[in-house]
Amino acid sequence: MGLGWCCFRNYAGHAKEIGGDISEEYPRFFLKPASAHVEADNNGRNVIELLKTDEHVDHEVELVVRLGEDLQPEAMCVGCDTTNRTRQSYAKEKRWPWTEGKAFRGSGVLGTWTSYRDQVMQLSLSVNGEIRQNAPTSLMIHSVSEIIQHLSRWYDLEPGDLVWTGTPEGVGPMHPDDLVECRLTNENGEIISKLYAKCKASL
Repeated sequence: MGLGWCCFRNYAGHAKEIGGDISEEYPRFFLKPASAHVEADNNGRNVIELLKTDEHVDHEVELVVRLGEDLQPEAMCVGCDTTNRTRQSYAKEKRWPWTEGKAFRGSGVLGTWTSYRDQVMQLSLSVNGEIRQNAPTSLMIHSVSEIIQHLSRWYDLEPGDLVWTGTPEGVGPMHPDDLVECRLTNENGEIISKLYAKCKASL
């Protein structure tokens, strides 16, 4: 599994809810190392590891795209970008990189893979049965093709790299023993990627 290129503030609703600005000029990114990613089994089962239980950890459902040998999308899945908001906020205050809040072990939780299709899909995430995020990928400011075109101009991509395309509004906290369910559905309402995860404290 390759490097994770994570497009941030790619949904206006999410940028607004966290009090951040957006740039319609071109997409911007932070990185996740390969070691940050954990994949679900064939049934979509996984675990979301949290850090210290007194820290604020948020869920962020996303469409994740995997690049093939031609550096174009070959597969996709639903993912949960696990964000330690306590550590990210402190880093922002200090003007430090976000690594500690965004790239820790297990922070990139991946669902089941399916072949890539260039179409509008629906992202959803629930915690303990309560829907928190639910939005179409058409709300992305920068499309998958635009994101990859920009990455290709500036960086050396490699086969197997993952592109996280941003999260819609509705992010919220997770706690140990919470059950998180993420889904990616097509235009017919069929579930094409899924993720079922139980949260646990890792420290």
